[in-house]
Amino acid sequence: MKAGRSAGFTLVEMVLSLAILAVAIPVLASLFAGGLRQPQWAREQTRALFLAQGLMEEIVTHKWDEAATPPGHTNVPSAIGLDAGEAAGDRSTWDDIDDYDGLTDNPMHDAVGTTLTGFAGFWSQTRVDYVASDQAAPDFETALGKGAGTDFKLINVTVNWPDGNVSLTAVRGNF
Repeated sequence: MKAGRSAGFTLVEMVLSLAILAVAIPVLASLFAGGLRQPQWAREQTRALFLAQGLMEEIVTHKWDEAATPPGHTNVPSAIGLDAGEAAGDRSTWDDIDDYDGLTDNPMHDAVGTTLTGFAGFWSQTRVDYVASDQAAPDFETALGKGAGTDFKLINVTVNWPDGNVSLTAVRGNF
């Protein structure tokens, strides 16, 4: 009787299989780890967008400028920034959108000054500038500066976190 070949792997087949796995497992693990990091970044971006939208809504609910009356007329170009009687550390005293120019909020606070919990590592920067109001060719992207009084103001809110930032921009007209 002839002895049949027994089922199984040879030593060469085992060594070759282990070599392939030794190369493939680290590559697959790094791809998987990258996939785990991406949702964390997306979550942080969503939180930053939430904060930026909240701050932008707070800003645009204020008057265009306390010195502009009647609506649609720019009196004397008002300097952008805080006016007399408005405290830099107390947003509850701010009454128009340009009061927010230069606001750096770290840690983030709400409109009445309460620190927003659960948002450690996030901070915001706000900029307000006049923009061109030529009705024939409006340019709402090029800032004209702080004292160039037009009927349009560009508001830029940026919320930062250690891995990135989110910026929102709005144009507010004197209407």
